[in-house]
Amino acid sequence: MALLASIVATISAIIAAIWANVPFLAAYVLVWVIICVAWWAFKAERYGLTGPPFYLIYRTARFNELIRKISAVRPMVWRTIWNLGIVTGAGSMVLIFYRLASNLGYLMAGSPQAVSVEPILPLPGVGVTFETFPFLALALSICLISHELSHGIASLAERIPLKSTGGLFLHALMGAFVEPDEEKLNQARHVTKLRVFAAGSYANLILGILCMLLVANFAATITPFYNIVSSGVTITGVSPNFPAHSSGLQAGDTLIAINGTKIANSSELRHFMANVVPGDKVDLQTQRGEFIVRTVADPSNSTHALIGVNLQDSIKFVPKVAFLSGDLPLPLFRAEYWASIVLISVALINMLPAFPFDGDKFLETTLSLLGVRGDRQIRIVANGAAYAILLLNVALSLYRYGFQRL
Repeated sequence: MALLASIVATISAIIAAIWANVPFLAAYVLVWVIICVAWWAFKAERYGLTGPPFYLIYRTARFNELIRKISAVRPMVWRTIWNLGIVTGAGSMVLIFYRLASNLGYLMAGSPQAVSVEPILPLPGVGVTFETFPFLALALSICLISHELSHGIASLAERIPLKSTGGLFLHALMGAFVEPDEEKLNQARHVTKLRVFAAGSYANLILGILCMLLVANFAATITPFYNIVSSGVTITGVSPNFPAHSSGLQAGDTLIAINGTKIANSSELRHFMANVVPGDKVDLQTQRGEFIVRTVADPSNSTHALIGVNLQDSIKFVPKVAFLSGDLPLPLFRAEYWASIVLISVALINMLPAFPFDGDKFLETTLSLLGVRGDRQIRIVANGAAYAILLLNVALSLYRYGFQRL
């Protein structure tokens, strides 16, 4: 009953979010209706545009030629790359099963090690905030394009012709599609098919790891173009039942000084607060003005004074090159962060042995290559297990954490 109540609460939260954003969604639907009417009025299908009212697809032979040129550059190198993709694909299949099974155990045990596994609802204002949506849309678009492009390169490198290629506009997402000749692919060698099936996830995984490394070393990668200067401490949260909550301080405020003493970073803040005793009044200077707060004792250490805020260092990027903007690094960091999350997640989930994911075809081909009997029954069991473990993770995540808007 509790799980059912959680599902009902999730649906209610989604409906409430949709209702709160009716004006925006109505405007978007109106724009999409205009696009569909224009497509019909100008008979755009004769120009290769198909798909309305659900999406737009642009079919063109130019993409075929582009992919052919890329795949023709050192085909043996491409085959070596996709051979690594086969090994990585098999490892990804084992890894995602293990991770989902482990997380399911953590969720069932109520362990703090559990993480929420929920599908992303890419609707601005509903599944994601308007601030996050552009970065998520960009990450999903990169994921779609790199995935399909890799399938196309692998196919042509293996002399499997492409029936069609083109661009995809799925409402707010941009992407691409590649359709290999299924008949030729089915007749190809097992290794050829494995290379093609593993290519998409392999490319997503490599790009995801690259983005993750860029995020982890963001300061180093940005240093050739920007000087990084400490500019205070940002308040990321204000705890209820503490003095800061009633003082007017808000999340997002930047603490610049205390009692006239400049605070450049959290280390300086800790050093200053070490000399403050519970009950002292402190004058907090922020970019919004001054706030007087009387400190209270830390419940875990009565000699330690608290004001009740969560903090993180605030930094400013000063361009070394005149034409660069100081506002560019933060959006760049968020774009890299979301790209790493989406690319790696899709790469792993796509290797689940469950239709219609590539992992299902990968498993089928592997079983055939190994000459395993009863491969159809094994695939049915694998599909059932994959969907069961994935859906249970989602259901228990919604039960434990509720519907989360990114």
